Amino acid sequence: MQVCEVLEPIYTVHLDGDNSGLIKKVVDLYFREGDLIADVTYGKGVFWKQVDLEKFNVIGTDIKTGVDFRNLAYQDKSFNHSVIDPPYARITNLQGMVDCYNTTRYTTHEDILQLYRDGLSELKRITKPGGFILCKCQDEIHGCRQKWTHIEIHDFAIQELGLYSKDLFIQVNNKNPKPLYKQQHARKNHSYLWVFEVI
Repeated sequence: MQVCEVLEPIYTVHLDGDNSGLIKKVVDLYFREGDLIADVTYGKGVFWKQVDLEKFNVIGTDIKTGVDFRNLAYQDKSFNHSVIDPPYARITNLQGMVDCYNTTRYTTHEDILQLYRDGLSELKRITKPGGFILCKCQDEIHGCRQKWTHIEIHDFAIQELGLYSKDLFIQVNNKNPKPLYKQQHARKNHSYLWVFEVI
C-alpha cells in the first residue's frame, strides 16, 4: 500500500469551517490507499465529501442504520482506522440527535462523556494496532461551569484505553453564534479532532 502524498503543509488549525476539508487533510497525512475505515457515526457522510473514496474502503454506519457505536458487531482488530463524531452538545435542535441519543436540555455533561467512553472503547477493540481513531469533540458549558471535554476525552483515551495521542486538530467555525442574553464565558467557535493511535 502507498502512503498518500501530502502536497502542502498540514497545520493544526483548520480555518475554513468545513469538516470534510479537515478530514481530507487528516486522511492525506495518516491513511494509506486501500485502508479499511469504520465511520460509526456516518450520518450523511459529510466527513468524506472531499476524500477520493475509490482509494479507501469506508464502512459508514450509525444508529439510523441499526448500528449503535456502543455495541458494534465487528470482529476485533478488523479495521485499519475508525472514526467517531457523537453528539457533543447537550442541547441540540437536530431532531435526529434527540431521537437517537436523548440529547436534550436534561442531558448532563457526564452523559455526553459516557457516549465517548463507550464509543472509544469499541473503536479501540475493532481497530488494528498502529491504526488511528479519529474523534471529534467540543468543550461546553454545563451548570455555568467550563467543561474541558477534549481534555477529559484525552485523559480517558490515554489512561484507561492506553491509546497514544498522535495529533490534535482545531476546526474553526466561521458562523456567527446567536447572541446570549447574559454571557458569562467566551463563546466557543471551534471544535477538536483527536487522532489517537492504537498501540
